[in-house]
Amino acid sequence: MAKFFKLTDNLGFYWGGGKKRYTQTPTPQQTNTIIEGVPQFLSPDNWDAYDIFMTTPEVHAVVNLKSSLLASGAWKHYKRDANGDKQLVEGSDFVNFLENPNPLMNGNDYNYLLDQSKSIHGKSFEYILKGFSSQQIPTALNILPPNKVTIETTGKWYKQTKIEDIISRYRYETDYIQTDEMIYRRIANSNNPIDGESPLKSLFMPISNIREAYKFRNVIMSKRGALGMLTNQSSNSIGAIPLKDIERKRIEQQYHDSYGTDDDKAQMIISNAPLSYQAMSYPTRDLLLFEEVNEDFMKIIDTFGLNINLFSQTKGATFENVSQGLKQAYQTTIIPEAEELAMNRTKFFGMDGKNEWLELDFSHVLVLQENEVEKTQVINNKANATQTLVNAGYTLEEVKDIIQF
Repeated sequence: MAKFFKLTDNLGFYWGGGKKRYTQTPTPQQTNTIIEGVPQFLSPDNWDAYDIFMTTPEVHAVVNLKSSLLASGAWKHYKRDANGDKQLVEGSDFVNFLENPNPLMNGNDYNYLLDQSKSIHGKSFEYILKGFSSQQIPTALNILPPNKVTIETTGKWYKQTKIEDIISRYRYETDYIQTDEMIYRRIANSNNPIDGESPLKSLFMPISNIREAYKFRNVIMSKRGALGMLTNQSSNSIGAIPLKDIERKRIEQQYHDSYGTDDDKAQMIISNAPLSYQAMSYPTRDLLLFEEVNEDFMKIIDTFGLNINLFSQTKGATFENVSQGLKQAYQTTIIPEAEELAMNRTKFFGMDGKNEWLELDFSHVLVLQENEVEKTQVINNKANATQTLVNAGYTLEEVKDIIQF
């Protein structure tokens, strides 16, 4: 009998205990944190990951950029000829399909939303639409919202060799989908090998702090009340003399009518009454809210494998820093993820992966082309140096010792 599998599946027990040991707000050693307060963090067990993504600017910016970079890749179909050389397949039906997977979007849009789904939820589900089961290239692929898909498992996993022996079927709202009708990809979860884990879950503390910082700044701006107050400094031998009501009203009216930033108003108050000004507001820079948001933002950037120079900063970034940041993002994050997606598509279409395969190619990206130019220059320099040394009477073996190939 099939078992419903969600994040609360007991399978997690075998990987070191329940989920709360990693996400529950820790009890501080001292309970008097900021006047008897305790940390107030969002709970990733109860939040809607997509809602967090849509309403937290820093998360939205990072995930969107990552998905955009992946979507910049172009599908290529390759095979090996009789000599074992790599050959591009022109007019490939597989590439044509991946460039137009369904009536609503092209290939770039599809890869963008697919990566976004995986980045937010830690998993992605693609429904395979076919006219008949033996159809090699499907009629369409459609991305399903992960929060509406439930995985039904057989209750077995570590002795099984086929996915259908582990996952019996999927349920999308009220519809049931068989395992051969779904492409299921996920971010590896060491606590549960079947289900993916949202990377946002590990960021629940930085995300909480960012959202609280925005709330606090909004309260300061919208609920700040009076900016300050003028207090009477008159006194006699007995003590302070309070302002009479008529004098207080006169000062208030004069302040309202005569002073301000308009052309016909004065900026300096001159009064016969001995008054002292006391500020009521608190400078936001002293609260370090902007620094807190920036620190948390960098944690999000690191989690998704991008670079701080690709995002808006108060200090800005040089062209070289942005260029190097893009190279780093492509090389360490985007290209490895693109290779995983390409292997998935190669297997999905029944290619063997050795003599015929698909690639998500980024050679057209300008910052990566700079690397190719540098490689070409190095090769040309070595070739010229080799020719010069050979003409001077050195053997090829001696040249190899002199020039590092």
